[in-house]
Amino acid sequence: MISLVRTGPESIAIKLSSEVSEIRHKLGAWGTLISLDAESALRKYGPTRRLVFLTARSEEGGPLYETYVSENPLELLLTTLINSRMTGGVDSVSMMPGYIMMRLMGNLERGISAIQRDIGGEIIDRDPIFRPDIPGTSSIIYFTPKSLAKSIPVEDIYKRALLIHTRSKGAIVQYLSVHGIEYLGDSLGTPDWNDVEIKICDSDGLFDLHRQRLLTVTQGMQIGIVLKEKWEREQALTRRTIPVYMMKLYTPVDIQTIKKLAMGLEYNDRGQRFVDFDVYHGDRKISAFTELEKNPGRTRNEIGIMNRNEIL
Repeated sequence: MISLVRTGPESIAIKLSSEVSEIRHKLGAWGTLISLDAESALRKYGPTRRLVFLTARSEEGGPLYETYVSENPLELLLTTLINSRMTGGVDSVSMMPGYIMMRLMGNLERGISAIQRDIGGEIIDRDPIFRPDIPGTSSIIYFTPKSLAKSIPVEDIYKRALLIHTRSKGAIVQYLSVHGIEYLGDSLGTPDWNDVEIKICDSDGLFDLHRQRLLTVTQGMQIGIVLKEKWEREQALTRRTIPVYMMKLYTPVDIQTIKKLAMGLEYNDRGQRFVDFDVYHGDRKISAFTELEKNPGRTRNEIGIMNRNEIL
């Protein structure tokens, strides 16, 4: 299944005026002190983490800035401080805006404009991600063409974001979860996805292995939904029929990208081609010619190994 929207880390900023060592001790019990500033921490961590940005005076009298990360809820920290009667040392607590990550492919500007048209908001620059000047009741939607199944490096986050003041983070996530496919269609320029058949041909009969490899890439890279699987028989060059295993994929990704992935899956870690993944769209078998044309001077094997490394 393709995931199109997820949240970022919840975060707050705490400014202390007294009881600094005691509150830092409580923060250390709640989470972990990390050597990242607020900007770097927000770029690194995803929806399963909570962040606290601490500002205080050090024992030497200079400014102290610390970042804590935890899987524990922020409410646990705040209730601990309240129940320990330590709130007197807290000068202020500020919520950071809600962070949302959405996956779009194709023309991202077109997809972002469609979302802005429907739910409002202001298109802003991606950087900086740490925005203490934006109220905690607001949310920022960031965009990426990459899979949301893993951490997104900042270079894979689009240069524009959408700032929304009028809806809560939860409401935005719920709305985008329902309508995300429509906006993906807007960015791709078409509401239509592709039906692609991938046929596994293996003279060694390791169909279970190659089925699992294809599923791992399909799910890990979130490139589509497997609609159908079945056995077929095809006539080989020797005029005898051989078994092939067919997997039908429903995908927003262009056909040539699927062919590129299939070519990469044909090679093992020793650079040997040990299986055929034939790609069909409609009644047409997709050849490797386009990949060869895009990589002049390289052999088919070199391109396949290059594609395998890119998948990894």
